[in-house]
Amino acid sequence: MNGLLSSATVSTAPLREGAWVGPGAAESGSRLRRWGQFLRSMVLPPKGHRVVPTKSGLMLIVLALGIGMAAYSTSSNILFTTLALLLSTLILSGIISWFNFKGTCWRLVAQPPFRVNQEAVVALDVANRKRFLPTYSLWFDFRLREAGQNLRIHLSDRLDSGQTTRLEWTFRPASRGVEQVEMYDVGSQFPFGFLKKHLGGIAAMTVRIWPERIPYTFDGSHTSVARFRGQMARRSGGAGDLISLRKYQPGDSHRQIHWKATARSRKLMIRQLAAENHGGFYIFLDPSEGIWKSGPQFETLCSLTASLAEDLFRENLLLGAAVCGEPMVAVRRLADLEAFLDRLAVLEPMAETGRGDPPPFRHVITFQPSSTRGVHAYIGSQKAATA
Repeated sequence: MNGLLSSATVSTAPLREGAWVGPGAAESGSRLRRWGQFLRSMVLPPKGHRVVPTKSGLMLIVLALGIGMAAYSTSSNILFTTLALLLSTLILSGIISWFNFKGTCWRLVAQPPFRVNQEAVVALDVANRKRFLPTYSLWFDFRLREAGQNLRIHLSDRLDSGQTTRLEWTFRPASRGVEQVEMYDVGSQFPFGFLKKHLGGIAAMTVRIWPERIPYTFDGSHTSVARFRGQMARRSGGAGDLISLRKYQPGDSHRQIHWKATARSRKLMIRQLAAENHGGFYIFLDPSEGIWKSGPQFETLCSLTASLAEDLFRENLLLGAAVCGEPMVAVRRLADLEAFLDRLAVLEPMAETGRGDPPPFRHVITFQPSSTRGVHAYIGSQKAATA
C-alpha cells in the first residue's frame, strides 16, 4: 500500500457554470420593449450603476466651467464654441460608454476541485451579443468573501460582436470550508478616459474547499491488509465480469438491474460484478468533541481522511465512507467520493451522539489522535496509517 502516498488528485469534475448576467443577458422581448427599458434606465438607473469622473474628467469639467464663465462675461463666440465642444465631449463619452456595455454579459465558471494550498481557477466568460459594435476595455472586480481577498482583472483585447472570451483568476485557498466567490463590479473608462462607469451587479458562486492533501505512511505489512491483497490476487475474472446475482440495495445503479431475474423472483435483482467481490475498506470518521478539539489536529484528521479516501478510491479499494451519526454511503463513482469530500469540507467537532461505534463491516478504518497534532488510522485494533 506504499503506492498510496502519491500527491495526485482524483480526476477533475465538470465545469460549474453560473447564469449569464449583465446588460446583454437582460435584453429580451420586442424592440419597443427594449427601448422602454433603456429610457427607464436613463431616468432611474438600476442599483449599482454609477458614473464617476476621473481626474482628467474633473479637469475637463473645471476647464469647461472656467470657459463658460469667461464666455458669458465676454460674450465671445469662440469661447461659446469651445464650451460646446468640451460639453459635447463629456456627453459623447457617456453615450459611447453606454454602447460599449450594451449587449455585453458575463458568467462565472469554476473548475472543481478546490483544495487547501492548491491553486484553484475561477474563470469569467465574457460575451458580446451586439450585432455590429465591439466591446473594449472592461475591468472586473472579484473577491473571496470569507478569505477577504480582492482582485481586478482586465479585458485588454477587443471583443468583436458575437464573440466570447474567457478571463481566468487563480487563487490558493488557505482553509477548508465554504467560500463565496463574487464578481461584484464591472467598470470601464472607455472611450476617452474622462468618465468611469460602473455597472455593479453581482455574479456569485459558492464553492467548497476540500481539506489539504498531506503525506502519510500506510503500513502495508498489516495483517488484514496483506490478507486482503492476497485475496484480491487470487480472484479470477475481470472487474466487469458477471459472477452472480444479488438483491437490490439502496444506492445501487438502476443500470445494473437484471430484469429477467427480477421478473422471475418478483424482487429487484442486481448483477454482481467481479469488482464487487474484490473486497475493500470502509472509512468511518467520528468527530466527537470528546475525542477531537477544533484546531490543527482536527484539520490533520480531515486532511488524512480525505487523502486516504482519494488514494483508496484510485486503487478501487474504497467501498464506503461515513461520518458518525450518518448512514454509511457506498462509494462506487467519483461523484460519491466528491460528496464525501464535500462533507469533510464543512465538518466540525460534534457533540457526543452516542452512536460512535463503527459499522459492523470488515476492514473498517477509524481514526484516533496521537500526541498534540498527529493522527493514527486503525483497522480494527491495529494501527495502519499515521499522519
